[in-house]
Amino acid sequence: MIRTRLRSFVAPAPAALLALLVLSHTAGAQGSISAQGFGYPVGGGSIRSNGTGGAFAEFDALTPTNPAALGGIGRTVITAQTEPELRKLTANGVSEKSSLQRVPLIMLIFPARRGVAVGLSATSFLDRTFSTTTAGGAQIEGKSVPTSDLTNVRGAINDLRAGAGWQVSSRVRVGVAGHVYTGEHKATRERTFADSLAFGNVLDSSRVTYYGTALSVGGEATLGKGFTALASYRRGNEINARIRDTIVSRGSVPTRTGVALRFDGIAGSVFAVGMEQIAWSEMASLGSSTTTATDAMNWHAGAEVAGPKFRGLPMLVRAGYARNDLPFGTVGQTAQENRLTAGLGVPVAGDDATLDLSVQRASRTMSGSAFKESAWLLGIGIQIRPRN
Repeated sequence: MIRTRLRSFVAPAPAALLALLVLSHTAGAQGSISAQGFGYPVGGGSIRSNGTGGAFAEFDALTPTNPAALGGIGRTVITAQTEPELRKLTANGVSEKSSLQRVPLIMLIFPARRGVAVGLSATSFLDRTFSTTTAGGAQIEGKSVPTSDLTNVRGAINDLRAGAGWQVSSRVRVGVAGHVYTGEHKATRERTFADSLAFGNVLDSSRVTYYGTALSVGGEATLGKGFTALASYRRGNEINARIRDTIVSRGSVPTRTGVALRFDGIAGSVFAVGMEQIAWSEMASLGSSTTTATDAMNWHAGAEVAGPKFRGLPMLVRAGYARNDLPFGTVGQTAQENRLTAGLGVPVAGDDATLDLSVQRASRTMSGSAFKESAWLLGIGIQIRPRN
């Protein structure tokens, strides 16, 4: 019997990271298809972007994907969000539920001069935090002794970004950003014997820390007739794994390429489609040989339209769809995710503050297995724009 509890740490917390280590489990053992290997790719999107299936990521300034989106922002913006997830894993008619809490994004944007704005952010890059309790037995002196094994894994990998965007003209924006990826993976395993008088408990633990860097660039160009083309590129540098002060393995932060097309030629509406390719296989050398890292091709489509007015300003109604390749699986198996999304932007204090809400329904499958996972992701974010 396996019982699983999952809880994510706050994204910007100093010790909130994970990786693919010797503790690579199957989906059944950790209660999740999406949390294998180095963990679930949270994406770092704002609640606005998440409500549109991620299609707005390339031009949404609150999503630290394309630094060009910062260009031309004339007011300071402070934003934070939370995104709890409720999961259900099903295999062979047996279901297992789990839940976790995330604070996947905190961001500060402030204008400089001449169309330049600077953004500082902390986002969840990969998340893999879980606990499993497994009932079993051990052979001791020819006798079978019932045991209970508790495995705790706590960690995530976070993306700390400093970027700047420049609005070159009314039709062109460009940007550049530097990234630091840092965190730790802590795993403990405790074996408890049913006969506690005859046998003591056994406890083992490991702790690995991670550090890497990357550089990203982006651009945006208005094509005319309401169409805008956007692109961004992240080049990863080395990311290493350390036990104490010793480097035990090296890999690379995965290279990412993203493109999108936006249409805002209808008053009060914005439509977008986009795709991204992420070379997750560049991280493979950091982890266990039992877990594979697969390059991902992700597709997004979404829309935002003006809805009923609230306190004199229109609420923004959002919807979208995403198809994602999940990066980590076991040997010979890959995982995929489909999402239907919706969202709402509520102007709670005029132009000075906005409340963003999103709901995402995710369906995840693993090739070559009977595992299926469904999840609800609920997002709440607040934007505050102090008057300069």
